[in-house]
Amino acid sequence: MMKYNLHTHTARCNHATGTDREYVEAAITAGMKVLGFTDHCPQFFPDRDYYSYFRMFPEQAHEYVSSVRALQKEYAADIRLLLGFETEYYPETYDRFAEFAAQLGLDYMIMGQHFVGNEYDEGSYYAADGARGERFLTQYVDQVKEGLEKGVFTYIAHPDIVWYKGKNSFYDEKMTELCLFARERGIPLEYNILGHINKRSYPEPRFWKIAAATGNSVVLGYDAHSPEALLQTKPYEECLQKLNALGLKPMRFEDIRLVKPAFGEVGA
Repeated sequence: MMKYNLHTHTARCNHATGTDREYVEAAITAGMKVLGFTDHCPQFFPDRDYYSYFRMFPEQAHEYVSSVRALQKEYAADIRLLLGFETEYYPETYDRFAEFAAQLGLDYMIMGQHFVGNEYDEGSYYAADGARGERFLTQYVDQVKEGLEKGVFTYIAHPDIVWYKGKNSFYDEKMTELCLFARERGIPLEYNILGHINKRSYPEPRFWKIAAATGNSVVLGYDAHSPEALLQTKPYEECLQKLNALGLKPMRFEDIRLVKPAFGEVGA
């Protein structure tokens, strides 16, 4: 199967290392035929006293686009490069983000819902930080579903990032709801290799049993924060084995429907 990775960060997000060119060359060395850049996108928060430093600044976005597009041409004979963003869906800032991103000509986007709420506002939670109960899980599922309805995401990165503590039956119910919602819309779920390497709260075995039962499409994503990450074959194989044990097989790149974000009429 042709090897690819559609979840790649750059140093612009302030918690990744390496140059864009180094990611491309590492991907080629690893035998990949497709590499998608999906750095953490800018967001536009109404509270001027708040800014999240795990994403690029708005003024870096055009340089990011220019860099990836130039490498795309330079390495066209060796690898297919794609330009994208990883972004949360924040109801209060979506329109401003969409207005900005519509100018960039992205090839695709992936949803990585790190926060419940709008991040900056009271009552917002980092989804993987500290186990929370039923209300939190419901809010997470509802927010992801609302974001997917925008029709701009190719897949959901680490959909099992949410760290829940409560009745297993409630988790099963809500995550089945999420998996069915994604399946009905042809939106794949990502099995996150970085989470596996760092032994985070995800990949969550309970979630992937549900995904297997509901018949979701799956992609493997490195979530690379360094060029060296793309060269790690052992974690890739370990994740592949875990999926195979559940009867899940990652999609071929040719079968992934890349959604070019059109955004439509902002605010509609």
